[in-house]
Amino acid sequence: MTDATPEGELWGRRAAQRAALGAKMSMPAWKTAVERTNIGQGTRVLDLACGSGEFCALATEAGARATGIDASNEMIRLARRAAPAAEFHVRALGPLPWEDGTFDVVTAFNALFFAPDPEAAFAEAVRVSKDYVVVCDWHPEHTSDVLAVGWAIRGPSGRRRPEMPEPHENLTIDIPQHYPDEDTMLRAFLSTGGYQRMIESEGEESVAEKIKAATEPYRTPDGGYQLENKYLMSIFRKNEIPGN
Repeated sequence: MTDATPEGELWGRRAAQRAALGAKMSMPAWKTAVERTNIGQGTRVLDLACGSGEFCALATEAGARATGIDASNEMIRLARRAAPAAEFHVRALGPLPWEDGTFDVVTAFNALFFAPDPEAAFAEAVRVSKDYVVVCDWHPEHTSDVLAVGWAIRGPSGRRRPEMPEPHENLTIDIPQHYPDEDTMLRAFLSTGGYQRMIESEGEESVAEKIKAATEPYRTPDGGYQLENKYLMSIFRKNEIPGN
């Protein structure tokens, strides 16, 4: 089994490190999605770009029948350990193999901007959903600290949120990140796919020095780091989306 995209390969390089140090940062958004879409016993859930599977694990704990897709083979390997009751596939964002209305809830947490065509990926999420589609992304009106660090080091990514219809509900979700020390902070940042090309070309030591400089404003008096971030969660009901 191979990675579905080059991006998947990048995120798979340090997948275990990412899962240990950063995968659960979205937990406040995951819990909100479970509550707002009534995920429970027997709910059929599809998580797009599921990473190492922690949201699928949360959904199955609530009684759902969860499925996850991710472009990284290594992430899917970890996901199968994190949520053994769920079903996982190595697959890129784009056309999906399921019939219309297969899932009660389809989720995309910081996912659709990885798609070559974000609007088409959103349309597929709507198609395979019977009811809810949850799209969660960095808030466009609040600069998140983790993005500010990335922009300072790499510049803007060029990725974009899809153009979407008016949602049933918009929610702002606080996503704080705390690292107890410099080593933990560095390993967390260096584990993400976005830094792998830089590590290839410049070396890990050089990239680490840039991360240390960019995160200095977020250092706390005890030597840790506190970064404040916000997601915009858009919740759609299929029967409210024009054309469905």
